[in-house]
Amino acid sequence: MPSQIEFPSLDESREGLLREASLGADAFGPAGEEETGSVRSFLVFTLGAEWYAADLAHVRRVLRPASIARVSGAAPEVVGLMNCHGEVLCVLDLQRILGGAAAGEAATEGRLIVVLHYGGKEAGFLADTVEDVWEHPASAILPVLESLDPSRARLFEGTVACAGRFAGVLSPSMCLNP
Repeated sequence: MPSQIEFPSLDESREGLLREASLGADAFGPAGEEETGSVRSFLVFTLGAEWYAADLAHVRRVLRPASIARVSGAAPEVVGLMNCHGEVLCVLDLQRILGGAAAGEAATEGRLIVVLHYGGKEAGFLADTVEDVWEHPASAILPVLESLDPSRARLFEGTVACAGRFAGVLSPSMCLNP
């Protein structure tokens, strides 16, 4: 069985990224706003050409996929089950949940798994890359794009922007209960 490679803890990664990152004033709005309002931190990742964000409060870890066992008769969005530190982790295809095409048999090659935890449930979601950690005041989170189909829009809490990029903020409760 291939060994599982785990990334450094999110706290260590987050501190390193924040030290290295030059967060411009445009990321927080008017000067001083980040100190007066609540700030949320997001892990930003890609899936195809689209960018997504997950609140760091719900991200447990980022993993390289190990051996994933397929489950016959499972819902189409279930990639399979994986051993994660002695616990069974359900790995889901976020692209499929969002209404896109299935990732296919070689879905895990070169990809990552972002593990989310919410309301006593935990699952891993396939991602192509993990890009960065963004911090935004809660007041800077934009609404969900009106152009999204309502069945897809329910999976998002809002939208965040940084350096000309927009990322949909995933709703952990809806993503863990598709």
